[in-house]
Amino acid sequence: MRYLVAFGLLAGCGVAPAPADPLPPPSVEDARVLLADVIDAGIDRDWERLCASASGTCEGELAAHAKERAPSQAPQVADIEVHHPIQDGDSWSSGGVLFVLCGLDGLGEPYESEVLVFNDGTKLLATAAVYWVGTSVGLAPPGGGPISESIPGEPRCP
Repeated sequence: MRYLVAFGLLAGCGVAPAPADPLPPPSVEDARVLLADVIDAGIDRDWERLCASASGTCEGELAAHAKERAPSQAPQVADIEVHHPIQDGDSWSSGGVLFVLCGLDGLGEPYESEVLVFNDGTKLLATAAVYWVGTSVGLAPPGGGPISESIPGEPRCP
């Protein structure tokens, strides 16, 4: 089952009044550190820690999707994309580092999800932190303009 979530809704304040210089996406290395903590929290079933790293939809996602679906093994990183903020009129969309993950959930069902790590101005946060439910963040596809680099991981999930 795959869910599409509008990035602006996931990021909470993903669209903000246009500053002179929007925040750049985090480094891939910094984003990987947060992603590793999100993955570990999911595997450990530490919901408080998981949601502390999330952008505001975590509790709702956990309530809507059985916690027993949390995986017991880390997912594979199938792709990494760096997205820069895009100005739309008087607003900017948040940029970030998008990770495409795939693995097996706690019930043995395969999933492919996207997790976006972005800077909210005070710290890094992850959208779709409940990564085992098959969420798509809904950013522009590669070649659509905002991506500065794509770093392939393992082959995409079967």
